[in-house]
Amino acid sequence: MKPLAGLVVLDLTRFLAGPYSTLLLGGLGAEVIKVEPPDGGEFARYRPPFAGPKGAGLTRQSEDDMGLSLLHRSRNKKSITLNLRRPEGKELFLQLCAKADVVVENYAPGTLERMGLGFSALQSHNPRLILCSISGFGQQGPHREWRAYDPIIQAASGIASVTGYPDRPPVRCGAAVSDTTAPLVAVIGILSALQLREKTGQGEWVDISMQDSSFFLLAELMEFLAAGEIPERMGNRHVGGAPFNVYQATDGYVSLCALTQTEWQKLLVAIGREDLAQDPRFASILKRREHREDVDAVVQQWIGQRTVAEAVHHLQKHQVPAGPVLSPPELLADEHLTARGMVVDLLHPIHGPMPGVKGIGMPIKFLQHPVAFDQPAPALGVHNEEIYGRLLGLDGAQLRALKEQGVI
Repeated sequence: MKPLAGLVVLDLTRFLAGPYSTLLLGGLGAEVIKVEPPDGGEFARYRPPFAGPKGAGLTRQSEDDMGLSLLHRSRNKKSITLNLRRPEGKELFLQLCAKADVVVENYAPGTLERMGLGFSALQSHNPRLILCSISGFGQQGPHREWRAYDPIIQAASGIASVTGYPDRPPVRCGAAVSDTTAPLVAVIGILSALQLREKTGQGEWVDISMQDSSFFLLAELMEFLAAGEIPERMGNRHVGGAPFNVYQATDGYVSLCALTQTEWQKLLVAIGREDLAQDPRFASILKRREHREDVDAVVQQWIGQRTVAEAVHHLQKHQVPAGPVLSPPELLADEHLTARGMVVDLLHPIHGPMPGVKGIGMPIKFLQHPVAFDQPAPALGVHNEEIYGRLLGLDGAQLRALKEQGVI
């Protein structure tokens, strides 16, 4: 039994932020029904890189190759085809809404309303329905119609302004943090709305702004701003104090943070520099922040004489927060991530495991009710008969007629 078993979710999402939210819902046990246009399905099916029975690459190696983004982000989902531009398609969708618990979409604000599928229309067919809308700047506010991708939001939320080095232009975080933070907030919003529905009997409209979600990540820096410290680009350093940096070892890099007085003292013991415990330059976190160049020099001298593994193992043995800077290939080989089920085989809907193709596992763990992304992404429309038959009672002849008419 998975936590969200029995929950029916209609998925109208594309790109990254939307599909990641429904991916989590599907992994947690919800029946996620991916609604795709009948003329080829979602564009992600045909977007490089691709993967199939011969492995992965930037170009197709077989007819069965599919876009890796769809294979990765559409696990634990079912696929139906439906033409929402046709009146008959909209009517079918509204009938599905009457049987569903949640609709998730990430169209531009106002799109659903123009299609006749806005929140009020959906509620008229199912007052208990929850609509979750994910957009760049939200459903309300002067910038609601602005178009956005992850870099735009990283810039508009303040992330880019504090990322990089002070003598260089702002840069975006290497990971798509805005595109992947918004879906986490969306899932929280959906689960909260479901809990609220248990009390009120009514659905809700969950409005998720990528800018809001990313701005929320800056809480710590905004606290320093309130104290008169304007956050700036500091590379791998931190406005809060030192040591807080990335240091070069003989074969790579080590990230180390030791901000509290106790951590500082443990660090000095670990690197054999107890003589610095009484040094007035390092007497407090504010002093160490003032003399961060000297602090970094001390730490770099010790780490620079050791391998990453040697340094991290020794520091962790002394309870000093430190870790290796791992590259993507190293992450796939990391024994800890593998042990926690975070590196998994990515499956093809027809051919199963694909040579050398890995995916990211479920980040939420339950002791007594394990969850996982245990179903491959679906082939286009493969669940038409099941979903339309079970939820709407349509038979084979009706489905064939709808297909001939271009509705499904």
